[in-house]
Amino acid sequence: MAKKIYFTSLKGGTGVTTVCVGLGLALADSGERTLLVDGDSASACAMTVSGLGNMQTYTLADYERAACRAKQAAVCHPKANGFYIMPSLGLKDRALAKKAVGEVEGLFDYVLLDKIAPECADGAIIVSEPYLPSVKSADCCKAMLADGGMKDVSLILNKVNGGQVIGGEVMPAEQIAGILRIKLLAQIPEDATISVGRWRQQTVNAFKLAAAALAGKEGEAYDVLRGYTGINGYIKRKMRTKI
Repeated sequence: MAKKIYFTSLKGGTGVTTVCVGLGLALADSGERTLLVDGDSASACAMTVSGLGNMQTYTLADYERAACRAKQAAVCHPKANGFYIMPSLGLKDRALAKKAVGEVEGLFDYVLLDKIAPECADGAIIVSEPYLPSVKSADCCKAMLADGGMKDVSLILNKVNGGQVIGGEVMPAEQIAGILRIKLLAQIPEDATISVGRWRQQTVNAFKLAAAALAGKEGEAYDVLRGYTGINGYIKRKMRTKI
């Protein structure tokens, strides 16, 4: 049976969907058949982020009205063998997502639940930015998950800028995880190119390390300080503050 993981955040803009897509691509690249269930029933954000915008034949809304089977609503990514996205575009009864997952989970190694169907998850991952509002939101999110009976909860810190860490503008990921008393699964570097449909190689590498950590493989975390040390790093940090 698939390992089912619920991804969430109480604060908007932390990048939950981007993290789901990045992890899904990395897991598929490592040979794991992975399904991402997109919880955005209004605009199918995961489809857009992954480059599959408007490529669906069916969605969970069609499954809801018995127009297709659950597995027919899963869209295979043409450039990532083993990576599928199940859009919930137009879905009215979100409880049906749990039923759909139950019907298809035997076909996959991982099911990533993007803010949908938490009741069928084996564990949860909170996605946060390193800034104070996000950290406080992550703390509230952890409490809500605990109140709901979720025991296995981890943290992915997203949009981490190494220059800000060195400059003391934000806390290191390990310190944030310590304050929240939550396991740090991975940290993902800041990448402004994602919003225009690109992924820097350093971001891809960070997601590969995150996928390995998710799979329980021992390894070192991505070094977000890389490129921000030395004289070149100093110039890079100074230029960032001027832009």
